[in-house]
Amino acid sequence: MSGDVATGGVPVVEVTQRFRFAAAHRMHNPRLSAEENRRLYGRCNHANGHGHTYRVAVTIRGPIATETGRLEDRDRLCEIVQARVLDRFDQADLDGLITPADGVTSTAEVLTGVLWRILEEALPAGRLVRLRVEETPNNICELDSDGRGEQRPRSGK
Repeated sequence: MSGDVATGGVPVVEVTQRFRFAAAHRMHNPRLSAEENRRLYGRCNHANGHGHTYRVAVTIRGPIATETGRLEDRDRLCEIVQARVLDRFDQADLDGLITPADGVTSTAEVLTGVLWRILEEALPAGRLVRLRVEETPNNICELDSDGRGEQRPRSGK
C-alpha cells in the first residue's frame, strides 16, 4: 500500500493485474534494405514472422472505495484490458495492428507505447501508473506515468 492518503483520509493504493496474450510479428523496417534488416533484427526478421506469449502487468493507482474496501476501477480494469487489449491482440498479427504512426516496426517498445495509449484512453485520468510488457524472459519493457520507460533486457534474445 502506498503511504499516500487521498482527501478525506482514504488511503491511496496501487494494484497490479497480470494478463497474457499470444501474438505474432516480424521485425522489419521497410525503409531499410533486406541486408540491413537482417543485420539489425536477426532471426526476428524472418519473412514468415514469429510469435510470443506476451505477459502484461497493468498497475493502476487510486483511493480505496469505502463501499467495497477495494481500489476504485479495479473491476473495470479487467473488463477494459479484456475488451481493448486481449480481444484485439490475442492470436493476432501485430504488424496489422501497429501502424507506421505508432513506430517503424512491431518491437516490444512500440507495442508497450500502443498498449499504454489504449489503456490510458479507457481509464479515468491519472489512474494508469505503470505498464510492463514481457515479450520474452529476456526482453521486458516498462512505461510509467512519469513517461520514463526503459527496456530492461536481462540477457541475450
